[in-house]
Amino acid sequence: MKIDYASDLHFNHWMLWTENQLKWETRTRKLAKRLIRNGNGEVLILPGDFSEWNNQTLWILDEVSKEYERVYFTFGNHDLYLLSKQQKRKYGDSIGRLQELIEKAQRISNVVPLIKNVDVYKGKVFAGDAMWYLPKKQEDWAFYRNVSNDSSDIFVNGLNMDDIPRRLWKESMDWYDTLEEKHIDVFVSHVPPLHPPSSVYPPNGCYQVDISFLAADHWVCGHNHMKDEFKKAGTTFYMNCIGYGKDQHGYKLNTIPGEEFEFGVKTFII
Repeated sequence: MKIDYASDLHFNHWMLWTENQLKWETRTRKLAKRLIRNGNGEVLILPGDFSEWNNQTLWILDEVSKEYERVYFTFGNHDLYLLSKQQKRKYGDSIGRLQELIEKAQRISNVVPLIKNVDVYKGKVFAGDAMWYLPKKQEDWAFYRNVSNDSSDIFVNGLNMDDIPRRLWKESMDWYDTLEEKHIDVFVSHVPPLHPPSSVYPPNGCYQVDISFLAADHWVCGHNHMKDEFKKAGTTFYMNCIGYGKDQHGYKLNTIPGEEFEFGVKTFII
């Protein structure tokens, strides 16, 4: 089975939000086609951070679903952001936004959310969740509170800023622990379960989640905005983060990236 994958699409940083929703949708769908233009897999995996806006995420999922037998996705931290008063009124909190995304994505026949669940396709077992991080060291908490937008743009009713990652982490861990005796062919998470060995940055508790076992032969993740493939303890890890358009030298907003930009899915075989 051939599997295409890409994460951290951040499409709203390539095709900016505009009041002209038809124009925004058209631009988004064209960008989604550009993303998968070099793909040749049966399955597409997208491990979160689509956009700060659910409608843009759903346009992406709908467009790519036309070219694949199965599309798996999980959510990232940016998929919980509430940036406007209108979003806060509509969803109540970030969990309300996520619930809407899950419900509407499931209406696309071949799109499957991997959010604390397992799915079997063509005899292969897929599982996934965002796998939320938990800051541990003092410097991790300082980064979360003072640098990361997660502390200011993610809201969960009844919880203060510091308790949000604690709750999301516990929910991920409680579910993940149920997989210890199961065989998983492909695991999908937004947050990686270890510090990528090729990273030039020191480990940060907001960019990895500590786990006691690796539950899969193959693991697709993102969050670190890296492109890498490596092995650890019998598991092969795949990272293919697209990132922000502004970080691509010479890129002009609201245009389709040309061949000079590294913008597209990668493939592995199981």
